[in-house]
Amino acid sequence: MQAGQMQQMLMAAVVADAFGVPVEGQRRGTYQVTMMTSGGAWHQPRGSWSDDTAMSLALMANLTVAGDADDLMQRFAAYMYHGAYTPNGKAFGMGNTCRLAIQRVVHDHVNPVEAGSISEMSNGNGALMRLAPLAIALITEPDIMRRLQRTHDVTCLTHRHPRAILASYSYLELLHALLTGMSLPAALQTVPGQLKAALTTQPVVLAEWDHFNRLWQPNFHALPKTAIRSTAYVVDTLEAAVWVTLNSPDLATAIITAANLGADADTVATITASLLVAAHPTAKVPISWQQALCHAAIATDVITPFVARFATNCD
Repeated sequence: MQAGQMQQMLMAAVVADAFGVPVEGQRRGTYQVTMMTSGGAWHQPRGSWSDDTAMSLALMANLTVAGDADDLMQRFAAYMYHGAYTPNGKAFGMGNTCRLAIQRVVHDHVNPVEAGSISEMSNGNGALMRLAPLAIALITEPDIMRRLQRTHDVTCLTHRHPRAILASYSYLELLHALLTGMSLPAALQTVPGQLKAALTTQPVVLAEWDHFNRLWQPNFHALPKTAIRSTAYVVDTLEAAVWVTLNSPDLATAIITAANLGADADTVATITASLLVAAHPTAKVPISWQQALCHAAIATDVITPFVARFATNCD
């Protein structure tokens, strides 16, 4: 993977997040967004990104210095308590599952790898939304078991229910396939078999497979928009992002489509952008949208050393 594609993939996610923030929580069909705007439920300036990007930047910084789980959780805490990795020094919109996991580490001194919730009611997309940088870091890892272990460990810092873990496995393995040259339709045919085979040693996670069956169906792309849910439930989010990617001719269209699905629009747009650039190495973030980011240097100051490290590893 070339440094330029890496940069585009990471920046596309930031832009998509900021694009969706002003319409997060709105009902599909009650609005139409086609450009970067301000306001919304969080009353943010135009170009402001959310916890999706802030926690992704924290992960990038952690991976750049080869930090451990405690280092990553401290970075998450710096975001939550002090507004680190944000464009305006203020955290907003963090989900309860992530927030409680961070509090368990900071206040209760729980081991970070045991901080995530195991409740079935904690299957939101708070881990999924931040994982794309890990896929980049694992491009050169040929062993699926090692990739799954790394994905498991990063996911479980906040989300330990096996359904959330399987969602992370599915997303990261799709990204791995795309980043190593496979098309998304081909990846959707190939990844399930590889993943199922690898999960014979994780029966509790494999038992969640039926919740993802629809995603792997050959006609998934042909489902009407009305059949696609864009909630923060991790299965809905992953399905929505894959569906938009399959049905979008370019990055701008994908971001606009995702942002107009309603509900958790910013996270769906963020994951969609990562998938689309991974699948289409020549995809470019619209310059006007990137220029509209609020204090973009805060993001690029983290992205640039991350790309320098992992682009070198991929050469």
